[in-house]
Amino acid sequence: MLRSIADDAQHSLSQEVAATWRDLGVSRMLKQTPDRPSDYLTEALRVYGLDIVESGPVRSLNQWQWQVNRLHAAILQRATELNNAVNIAEPVEDMDAFWTLATQTDAGITNLTYWDTFENGRRLQLERVLAEVYGSEQSILVNCGMSAIAVALGACKVRTGTRLLVGKSRYFETSGLIERHLLPLGVEIHAVDVAQPNVLRDALGGFRPEVVLLETIANMPSVDPVRDIAAWSASPSAPIFILDNSVQSALTQWFDLLDFPDRLLVVESGTKYITNDAMCGVIYGAGDLIASSRHYARDTGQSLQARALSYLDASLIRLLPPRMATHSRNVRTFATELSRSGITELKLTVLDSFADEGNAKVFAKGVGSLIYLVFGDFEGSDYKQLLTRWRQKARAHGDAVVPDVRAGFGWLKSSARVYETTRLNRADAPSYFRISLGLEDTEAVKASAKCLADAAKEILAGRQPALELAEFWRN
Repeated sequence: MLRSIADDAQHSLSQEVAATWRDLGVSRMLKQTPDRPSDYLTEALRVYGLDIVESGPVRSLNQWQWQVNRLHAAILQRATELNNAVNIAEPVEDMDAFWTLATQTDAGITNLTYWDTFENGRRLQLERVLAEVYGSEQSILVNCGMSAIAVALGACKVRTGTRLLVGKSRYFETSGLIERHLLPLGVEIHAVDVAQPNVLRDALGGFRPEVVLLETIANMPSVDPVRDIAAWSASPSAPIFILDNSVQSALTQWFDLLDFPDRLLVVESGTKYITNDAMCGVIYGAGDLIASSRHYARDTGQSLQARALSYLDASLIRLLPPRMATHSRNVRTFATELSRSGITELKLTVLDSFADEGNAKVFAKGVGSLIYLVFGDFEGSDYKQLLTRWRQKARAHGDAVVPDVRAGFGWLKSSARVYETTRLNRADAPSYFRISLGLEDTEAVKASAKCLADAAKEILAGRQPALELAEFWRN
């Protein structure tokens, strides 16, 4: 597996970046270098009218960080200015002006609102851009990723007796929603291992679900990518599919892959890639189903509020494809470098590690930002030591990415965390190490991967005498 990643990486990088920029429809020529093809950060700075200081063919990590800080400051300043002018119910002169504002808001031709939780003109404008970039008919902005799932299920009128097919591998909060709320409600839940060939296909025929709730890829080392995609359209019960696409975002455009847009809802946590400064979720869909979702979001107060909308920028949303390509490029770069370390105890997984001809199209444009690492029989304490030592080595290097330690993924800057208990984790998940690659340049990413490999080798070497002693006493 590691050798395959190394062999295919360079070809994959160039194809993924080129494909995402073609899909974006960029008509002008962008300055490129071998290290920074169609650089997202440069384009994002241009959105805010910030001068780009050319740094030659290689940009140092300090230069990259300076540019990120400038971009983030500009985003926060813009949001502050917008929020200073926000009215959750815009005051007007008379009722004629009120109804004019209501008409303009509902049409999305004003940035104002007559009542924020019901409708907001700027929200509609941003939703149109999201739908355009994702390739769906419409989109809806809601409070967070779990809001998107809850609204989608509500729009499908999931209730007592509804046959709901779900994947066994799923986000722990989704499991909480199912176990604490849907099961007691009397929803008939059937969970299947979607990673196994034909299992999902057989369940669609045998269980005959009314609604199917799946994650594109499970956020854990097994990744469990969905399979049997070609069989979904032929399901005899013609269920509604709700697909949690948070790990792939714009890289996997399900409305291009599937031929039943009228019974498909795609959801994602927008806090991963659409904005890193506010909680938000997105629902993509078409026809009566997305209309029902909008009504449900409105009626349950789930629409994203005006002050959170201020952290979303239409111009940056349009740069989502190249941003995703940069994350994906860095995953390939990091994985390739780490696979050359010669650490036999290492099991490294990226999102397409177990892809096959039945689901390869899911990863045709890239693999998001995530890498999962399992080292032999490491326990949680070993992974915590590894994270600390990696950060120390990267910091001492001077021009290697020093990952933040934080929850979530898809940040501008690379981050990592240890999964060591069931807290904030699936109940049946093992201990493991997860890395989210940011938007840094490739040389800094390569250097960081080498620092991680060195840290792992030191820890493995230090554990060997203890393991040999334990083996001696067992014998």
